[in-house]
Amino acid sequence: MNVEPTLGLAMLAGLVSFLSPCVLPLIPAYIGYMSGQATNAAGQAQAPRFGTFTHGVFFVLGFTIFFVGFGLLVQAGAEVLDVIGIDIPTILTRLGGVAVIFFGLYVMKVLDPVFERGLVLTATWREGNQGPALAFSLLVGLSLLGYFFWVFENLLWAGLALLLVLMLFRKPLQAASSVGDFWYRAIQSLQGALVMDTRSLEMQKGRGGYFGSLSMGLVFAAGWTPCIGPIYGSILTLASSSAGDAGSLARAGTLLTAYSLGLGIPFLVAALALNQMTGLMSNLKRNMRKIEYASGGLLILIGVLILSGNMERLTREFSSGELGEFSIRMEACAAGVGDGRLALGSLSDCLVDGEPRLEPSAVFASEKTTSGPTAANSLFETDPTFDPASVEVGLEVGQRAPNFTTPTHDGSQTFTLWAREGEIVLLNFWATWCAPCVHEMPDFQSVYERYQGRGFTVAGVNFLESEAQIEAFAQELGVSFPLLLDLSGEISDTYRIFARPTTFLIDGHGIIVEKRTGPLTAAEVIELLNQFEEGGTATGG
Repeated sequence: MNVEPTLGLAMLAGLVSFLSPCVLPLIPAYIGYMSGQATNAAGQAQAPRFGTFTHGVFFVLGFTIFFVGFGLLVQAGAEVLDVIGIDIPTILTRLGGVAVIFFGLYVMKVLDPVFERGLVLTATWREGNQGPALAFSLLVGLSLLGYFFWVFENLLWAGLALLLVLMLFRKPLQAASSVGDFWYRAIQSLQGALVMDTRSLEMQKGRGGYFGSLSMGLVFAAGWTPCIGPIYGSILTLASSSAGDAGSLARAGTLLTAYSLGLGIPFLVAALALNQMTGLMSNLKRNMRKIEYASGGLLILIGVLILSGNMERLTREFSSGELGEFSIRMEACAAGVGDGRLALGSLSDCLVDGEPRLEPSAVFASEKTTSGPTAANSLFETDPTFDPASVEVGLEVGQRAPNFTTPTHDGSQTFTLWAREGEIVLLNFWATWCAPCVHEMPDFQSVYERYQGRGFTVAGVNFLESEAQIEAFAQELGVSFPLLLDLSGEISDTYRIFARPTTFLIDGHGIIVEKRTGPLTAAEVIELLNQFEEGGTATGG
């Protein structure tokens, strides 16, 4: 039975996720950023009493906005985003990575002489020849347009972003008497905004500094792929299936918020601890310059990791192996205790061995018997009069799954989805570093062994890994169903996969009948397959 998420379970799952390996790369970055805030507060005569903790609140709010907004948008509004050309993770990663690097340079005070030189230079432009100012404007405009085109991969959105930048500098534009005067005022405005964000007492009013912490939360969340455990996966599945139901979508948003707030509790505790160390930070004022270099350098490193995609790769490394397996067991066991399926006294055994799984004999006892000549051949009948081409191709339940052709990892065959007409396909997107993916593979294998000769197959689409990696994985877990290559990521892009595991159940006509995010058990797959035995075909064609 699929885990039914509640507010309590969602928050518990978020809290447990803090200890998962995919969160570990975020922790030192967060501590470094908050340490810098605490040190800055120590250097102020009238620093707010709980300033660092409040920065932690805004940081948590930032990644909460990302998780809730991104989760709902991608799951419930994927088609709309695709039509208008919005790729949220890529956009936030490219915008955020540059922003973090820029902010790190400023914390190190590397930009101070640049601003000073800029003010001197633009002061000579204010009343003099406007030629250099116009040339500089053209250079900056084209550079920004090129950067935004790289971010959005769309000229229209790049132009809109450039207009937004101009709106942010509307006051210098309105007050300027010449192009040179605009640049002088613009540099002053930008420098003043950064000072307000890091060192001015205006930070006490939350006008700039707290917004900076919120932005950091957004950026860090964008560069970090969360572990998709059973609870988080169930919430995303709920969001995906409730796109047309405002009530269900609101519930999914509430559950995502609870999950994120649960994850944020340890971050807030860390911020509170740093806040209480302000007295110690005061003793470090004589080393303020070194601290600024260290804090800025850490931010630059994080920005580079986010921008290059290595932040996500780092989480993959942490999520692989025994540590990753333990993280998924931990959430599953905590969920079991939370919803009453597992006794509290059994928690320690569950953490060591995992949740008790149904034996194959018990799992397949749920199968319905069939009679007649088809019993030995196929449980899943299709309607020969039904034309799959009459169904719109898409990624929603009831639409025809997009076609693709790709070789298996060992090169023994080529898999074409639409050539599998007459077979039910469990299409699973996975990776060897994904602990939940590893967790569900034995269950998929057991169902595959039972049904493979009766009109059912499992197809595992691997993401960007080598044949050797996949072969070692298959040998270790005894996987014999087709493992497919997606070396360019094109198949994952077509199916808009942002989290793994994600699974589509596709009927014999190629129509999607179920979509799930997060790990599945053998019992859940059997439950999904039973609908075919009851109705003959899910398309009703």
